[in-house]
Amino acid sequence: MTPVHARYFNGVEATAFPVTIAIADGIVTVAGAGIERRERLDAVEISAAIGRAPRLLRFSDEAFVEIADTEGLESLLASHGIHSSAISQWEGSPWWIGAGGAVFILLLVAAYLYGIPMLARVVADRIPDVATHRLSTEVLAVLDGQIFTDSALSRARQQQLDAAFRRLEMPGGAGPSYQLVFRKSDVIGANAMALPSGTIVVTDDLVALAEDDRELIGVLAHEAGHVDHRHGLRNMLQNSMVGLIVAWFIGDISSIAAAAPTALLEASYS
Repeated sequence: MTPVHARYFNGVEATAFPVTIAIADGIVTVAGAGIERRERLDAVEISAAIGRAPRLLRFSDEAFVEIADTEGLESLLASHGIHSSAISQWEGSPWWIGAGGAVFILLLVAAYLYGIPMLARVVADRIPDVATHRLSTEVLAVLDGQIFTDSALSRARQQQLDAAFRRLEMPGGAGPSYQLVFRKSDVIGANAMALPSGTIVVTDDLVALAEDDRELIGVLAHEAGHVDHRHGLRNMLQNSMVGLIVAWFIGDISSIAAAAPTALLEASYS
């Protein structure tokens, strides 16, 4: 077998000495000008193959050999029954690299489509009511400053709708404590949205659009269902990866407050 050319470092100085590597009868021989070293093959540490990077043969006294001719070394080792691991072979194969990249992309897509929603659902169910009430108060304050103004509906009309809504029998018995609030908005028009705490925001345009109060109550029952299943909170968590991670580990949802108004508007009734 033709010896493999390499560079020898004695572990004492940084000088590289040109040498050749040969293997015979289980003995590695390093030979060069003024250098001849023989070591048992099983006592030599052989670095894994990583692409076209040089490989190393390390000795117990910190000396090592650097081999740039990786194919020559591979053939030399193979002739003595030493083969690269399957992982090393895969790393050097364009087919396996492409296949690995495709699998990685599929895993990312699956995590986005299924993993994140599943984690958001679990986290949403773990967040205590006191936290959702605080979050809802902060979000409503932001929306009041950006897209909502005071409702023009009379107090009597608001109370009439609130009384009709409270006569509904919600499925599942006791659930969230619901509260209707009325706002005017030229931005979202006829709409309704449910905050995680159970507060349901109804716009004046939605009230005006309904031909019958029963239509409006049906919309509000739909929004109540979002609250009961924590859809709004789950949407907020899904829109904030950092918030989702923080909420999972320590239960602090303050980091998702910034994403909350957008998530709620996207999930609004419309």
